Amino acid sequence: MTLKENEHNELIFIDKFGENSIHIIHCSETLEEIKEDVATPFLVAEEATNFARVHLVTGFSEDEALQQVDEYLREKEGIEETHLIAVFECKF
Repeated sequence: MTLKENEHNELIFIDKFGENSIHIIHCSETLEEIKEDVATPFLVAEEATNFARVHLVTGFSEDEALQQVDEYLREKEGIEETHLIAVFECKF
Protein backbone atom coordinates (compact mmCIF):
# COMPACT_ATOMS: atom_id res chain seq x y z
CA MET A 1 0.00 0.00 0.00
CA THR A 2 1.23 3.45 -0.89
CA LEU A 3 0.09 6.64 0.85
CA LYS A 4 -0.46 9.68 -1.35
CA GLU A 5 -2.34 12.96 -1.35
CA ASN A 6 -4.95 13.51 -4.06
CA GLU A 7 -5.60 16.77 -5.93
CA HIS A 8 -7.69 17.99 -2.96
CA ASN A 9 -4.80 17.37 -0.52
CA GLU A 10 -6.69 14.45 1.08
CA LEU A 11 -4.80 11.34 2.14
CA ILE A 12 -5.55 8.29 0.00
CA PHE A 13 -3.92 4.93 -0.52
CA ILE A 14 -3.05 3.19 -3.73
CA ASP A 15 -3.16 -0.57 -4.15
CA LYS A 16 -3.37 -2.88 -7.14
CA PHE A 17 -6.99 -1.79 -7.68
CA GLY A 18 -6.23 1.95 -7.85
CA GLU A 19 -6.87 4.92 -5.58
CA ASN A 20 -8.91 4.37 -2.40
CA SER A 21 -10.30 6.55 0.39
CA ILE A 22 -9.23 6.41 4.00
CA HIS A 23 -12.32 6.61 6.19
CA ILE A 24 -10.84 7.48 9.60
CA ILE A 25 -7.43 9.03 10.29
CA HIS A 26 -6.00 8.56 13.80
CA CYS A 27 -2.71 10.38 13.22
CA SER A 28 -1.39 13.43 11.38
CA GLU A 29 -3.51 14.40 8.43
CA THR A 30 -0.73 15.45 6.07
CA LEU A 31 1.73 13.26 4.24
CA GLU A 32 4.68 15.43 5.31
CA GLU A 33 3.87 15.06 9.02
CA ILE A 34 3.42 11.30 8.67
CA LYS A 35 6.79 11.03 6.92
CA GLU A 36 8.43 12.94 9.80
CA ASP A 37 6.90 10.62 12.42
CA VAL A 38 9.21 7.95 13.84
CA ALA A 39 6.36 5.42 13.83
CA THR A 40 5.28 3.49 10.73
CA PRO A 41 1.95 4.21 9.03
CA PHE A 42 -0.51 1.30 8.84
CA LEU A 43 -3.91 0.84 7.25
CA VAL A 44 -6.34 -1.25 9.29
CA ALA A 45 -9.50 -2.60 7.66
CA GLU A 46 -12.48 -3.39 9.86
CA GLU A 47 -16.14 -4.25 9.47
CA ALA A 48 -17.49 -3.68 12.95
CA THR A 49 -20.33 -1.53 11.59
CA ASN A 50 -22.68 -2.12 8.64
CA PHE A 51 -19.93 -1.39 6.14
CA ALA A 52 -16.19 -1.90 5.93
CA ARG A 53 -13.94 1.03 6.83
CA VAL A 54 -10.25 1.75 6.53
CA HIS A 55 -8.35 3.44 9.38
CA LEU A 56 -4.93 5.10 9.11
CA VAL A 57 -2.79 4.85 12.25
CA THR A 58 0.89 5.10 13.07
CA GLY A 59 2.62 2.59 15.29
CA PHE A 60 5.70 0.47 15.76
CA SER A 61 4.13 -2.87 14.81
CA GLU A 62 1.10 -4.38 13.12
CA ASP A 63 -0.14 -5.56 16.50
CA GLU A 64 0.02 -2.04 17.93
CA ALA A 65 -1.91 -0.70 14.92
CA LEU A 66 -4.63 -3.32 15.41
CA GLN A 67 -4.85 -2.53 19.12
CA GLN A 68 -5.26 1.20 18.43
CA VAL A 69 -8.23 0.61 16.12
CA ASP A 70 -9.76 -1.98 18.47
CA GLU A 71 -9.49 0.47 21.37
CA TYR A 72 -11.01 3.28 19.29
CA LEU A 73 -13.98 1.13 18.26
CA ARG A 74 -14.64 -0.03 21.81
CA GLU A 75 -14.16 3.31 23.60
CA LYS A 76 -15.32 5.91 21.06
CA GLU A 77 -17.99 4.01 19.13
CA GLY A 78 -19.17 1.60 21.83
CA ILE A 79 -18.71 -1.50 19.70
CA GLU A 80 -18.29 -4.59 21.86
CA GLU A 81 -17.30 -7.09 19.17
CA THR A 82 -14.83 -5.52 16.79
CA HIS A 83 -14.09 -7.34 13.56
CA LEU A 84 -10.66 -6.32 12.33
CA ILE A 85 -10.05 -7.75 8.87
CA ALA A 86 -6.47 -6.86 7.98
CA VAL A 87 -3.51 -4.58 8.62
CA PHE A 88 -1.10 -3.29 5.97
CA GLU A 89 2.14 -1.36 6.33
CA CYS A 90 2.21 1.73 4.12
CA LYS A 91 4.99 3.09 1.94
CA PHE A 92 5.37 6.58 0.47
